[in-house]
Amino acid sequence: MSDQFERRINFGCVNYINSFPFSLELVKREDLRCVLAPPAQLLALLIDDKLDVALTSSLGTISNNLGYIPGFGIAAHQQILSVNLYAAPTFFTASQPRIAATLESRSSIGLFKVLSKYLWCVPTPHILRFPTTKVVRQTPEDYDGLLLIGDAALSYPEIPGFITLDLASGWYELTKLPFVFAVLLHNTSWKENPLPNLALEEALKRFESSPEEVVRKAHEHTGLNPSLLKKYYTLCHYRLGEEHYASLKKFREYYGILYQQA
Repeated sequence: MSDQFERRINFGCVNYINSFPFSLELVKREDLRCVLAPPAQLLALLIDDKLDVALTSSLGTISNNLGYIPGFGIAAHQQILSVNLYAAPTFFTASQPRIAATLESRSSIGLFKVLSKYLWCVPTPHILRFPTTKVVRQTPEDYDGLLLIGDAALSYPEIPGFITLDLASGWYELTKLPFVFAVLLHNTSWKENPLPNLALEEALKRFESSPEEVVRKAHEHTGLNPSLLKKYYTLCHYRLGEEHYASLKKFREYYGILYQQA
């Protein structure tokens, strides 16, 4: 095994189009071993020390008490389009709303629970998880609400019988802060290294100077209209600052209270 290979950092990244501004460049690097996977899988690999760092669900800072490297992530200010609750009229009146949610949503389900209690003031919902194809077939007679994220939410801005509520908009209404969906988490044995942030900075600069490649790849991957994708990427924050980390702290507080009461 060469010294060059031994020095490579094991870098995980969520395999959704919101990470394309990072992941399309990360996979090309020889100084990283880039693993693309869903958030839950990346968190498991971090906990098992099979990854050094991962751009993945911000919920990992709470549910698994993992540390993060500041600077980069995925966040949204007031609107995101790709994290939606589709609420039936009964969502606001049911004694315990029944929600059909996709299997992929992690931080989104945490956010949904917080908004249910503190913004919409509804009882703790009963959430059932299904493949996306099953969720989008449900009607208000079946469930009080549906929760979709990612490509599916972008593909279904509306579902008959439901009203669409953007969860990033809900968080802003509650806190006047952006919501942080993903951060750069590290494992417990991580030793400070500038490479992850340097790699993300290089990728993001390329995206910022020429976003067309990312939009084209996202269109090929999803079939979504390029104009919608362009708007979507303008809503995503990839550089995180003070207000984003203030939001993460606020989310931790709300989420912690919820689980103390559970």
